[in-house]
Amino acid sequence: METKRNYNLINLSKKYPNKWLALSRDHKKVVGVGSSLKEASMHSKGRDVVFLKMLPTNSYYMPSTM
Repeated sequence: METKRNYNLINLSKKYPNKWLALSRDHKKVVGVGSSLKEASMHSKGRDVVFLKMLPTNSYYMPSTM
């Protein structure tokens, strides 16, 4: 059974506001950054990564159901 983990992404949101990030599978290393998903993908050079869109630092995300 896979354990779910919470990752602290606050430092990344301050360093890369409003950018797409390509993170290593363990979420510990940034392997690509871009203004678009395509650009972040090109910088990751085909590695096995997880993509994440960082929000601007002056915004927030609140999930909801309808």
